[in-house]
Amino acid sequence: MKDWSNSNILAIDSSSRSLRLGLAFGVDRLVKSDEVVQQSHAQVIVKKISELLQSAAIDKRQLDGICVCTGPGSFTGLRIGIAAAKGMAVALDIPVVGVNLFEIAAYRLHRVDSAVAVVIPLKRDQVFVASVRHGQPFDGKIRVVPVASLPAAIGNGAVAGIQFEPGESFPGLKKQDLSADITYDAGDLIYLGREKLASDQTDDLSLLEPLYVQKSQAEIKFELRDKS
Repeated sequence: MKDWSNSNILAIDSSSRSLRLGLAFGVDRLVKSDEVVQQSHAQVIVKKISELLQSAAIDKRQLDGICVCTGPGSFTGLRIGIAAAKGMAVALDIPVVGVNLFEIAAYRLHRVDSAVAVVIPLKRDQVFVASVRHGQPFDGKIRVVPVASLPAAIGNGAVAGIQFEPGESFPGLKKQDLSADITYDAGDLIYLGREKLASDQTDDLSLLEPLYVQKSQAEIKFELRDKS
């Protein structure tokens, strides 16, 4: 089995307006960038990846693997990030692993003893909610909850939001809000991606897709256009 501890691994996260990139190289070297994209991710992602590689003096042909965030998040942004990862993987003949935001949350909250409801925006009036528990990987069970019903759905349990602050929207949740503990960057994505690569959990490129519970309007329109 390949030793990934000394490998060059690129991380791509385009799940939000921010484009988060990371590059692990050498034994313990890491460079990162996190920039709010005013235009489409498609207009900047290739340039930003090139700049990141240049900052580390790494040629793209030296990459050993890619980890990419699969969301949930922006439909268009995720598609762009995953397409970039797939394109580079095919061109360079290297593996790709997908890491979703609930897996990142579970990793960031691994020291919390109780279950934590992780909240991620879906639409203006809906959020994704999934429970992560101390010492256990994300089990894949996701609910869609109306924002107005979030306090009732959470109850007295701990809660944490990514791109959403439950305690700000609902002051009654402030004391149990652990959102500050799941603030993450590309380094967390690389850590989890390296673990998957080391255990040979690489993704089939034909099956690698954004994590969604419900189809977005953009996805519905895309499918209808293809059928017409």
